[in-house]
Amino acid sequence: MTEAATPAQPAAPETFRFVKMRFDEDAGGVWLDYAFDNGAEFTETIDFAARLPAIGTPARHGFDAAIRSLFVMAGVSYYKAWLPPTLDLDGLPLAEDEIAFFAEVYREGLGEFAMRNGLSLDGRLRFVNAGAADPEPAAPVDLPDRSAVLIGGGKDSLVTLEVLRASGGDIELFCVNPREPMIDSATASGVPMATVKRSLDPHLFELNASGSVYNGHVPITAIVSLIAVAAAFVHGWSNIVLSNERSADEPTVDDVNHQYSKSSAFEARFADHVAMHISPSLRYFSLLRPLSELHIAQLFAKTDRYDRVFTSCNKAFRILERTGERWCLDCAKCRFTFLMMATVMPPERLIGVFGANLLDNADQLGGYEELTALDGAHKPWDCVGEFLESRAAIMRIADHPDWRDTAIVRALAPRIAATPPDALAAYDDFLTPQWQGRVPAQFRKALDGYL
Repeated sequence: MTEAATPAQPAAPETFRFVKMRFDEDAGGVWLDYAFDNGAEFTETIDFAARLPAIGTPARHGFDAAIRSLFVMAGVSYYKAWLPPTLDLDGLPLAEDEIAFFAEVYREGLGEFAMRNGLSLDGRLRFVNAGAADPEPAAPVDLPDRSAVLIGGGKDSLVTLEVLRASGGDIELFCVNPREPMIDSATASGVPMATVKRSLDPHLFELNASGSVYNGHVPITAIVSLIAVAAAFVHGWSNIVLSNERSADEPTVDDVNHQYSKSSAFEARFADHVAMHISPSLRYFSLLRPLSELHIAQLFAKTDRYDRVFTSCNKAFRILERTGERWCLDCAKCRFTFLMMATVMPPERLIGVFGANLLDNADQLGGYEELTALDGAHKPWDCVGEFLESRAAIMRIADHPDWRDTAIVRALAPRIAATPPDALAAYDDFLTPQWQGRVPAQFRKALDGYL
């Protein structure tokens, strides 16, 4: 009996093509078709589960512009498989500044991917064959004064929700591919939630599993943000409100930032792109941009409404191989979130959230050395705060009777105290808002009032 032949893998391509966008007006489906010149083809599905805006209306003009941008942005998930030098827009009408924007997001958003795969992006990311852009500027659209709060099931978006709830604003939650923590958090909040389903082409997962293509981190927040922008014209929102904090601006290593598409630099570029090329009637901003992760933890602790439902652990949101557990208790985000919360929550409440005391487990020492940069390495490739923030948190609780005798605090506090800069002195700075970013006046007032 002969062994079955291994299917031949496609040759490395020279060009990635944006082929076509297709729409189902009544059902609210959008299909995005891509192809490589080696014969590999992919189709991504975006399901809005609602009738699309009527063709010929200002809302539909904005929706179509958003989908055109999404078509380019979502392509990064497939482009990275082979990373060919050329991206063929196949006549897609885009202005020069739009192409420059997408090239920047691809380059910065694939920085971690390239570094971890030992690749260079030099000589790549050449967008060609764009069609003539619409000479008319993006038009206003009559959208209601309503805010969509992008919810991820973690502490940050729930703080944003509570700030806007306290201000009396008209709000709705929004998420892409709702997972249990998002659904349960929305239920606990009592605020309605709109959802969109994004389905990557299954062939991409097959290629990833085969090990025959490159795989790694993409600027997912940029993709989700454009889905939210398109959804604004379906559901009627004038504000897309995110919950990215100022700590997201710190690079992970050198000038590469795991959180690039959560950074203030990306936010400003994205907001300009929306105003110029989609609609000036839609505002995109992060309400929590002035705050640190430490400060957000203080605000989250104001209510126990979400203690049993929220999570910041990425393993709860994996597309494949999800365990159903809220916290894995063995990743950078679990460690970091526990530490931030320890500055404001007593052990019994925090252990009730996590199911264990991460600060009293010596096996976690290496992970906390990484968070505090005491091991000589860079920050973890994850959405965690500044290393000084972690040091400040440990020094804050170093004399607290609830925490001072835990294994991690005993081991690290003396080392942090002997390592400049003065982490304890920095603690108050982390609780002082830095009014950066583009938080509109009415929302800045709401945040200021909640503080």
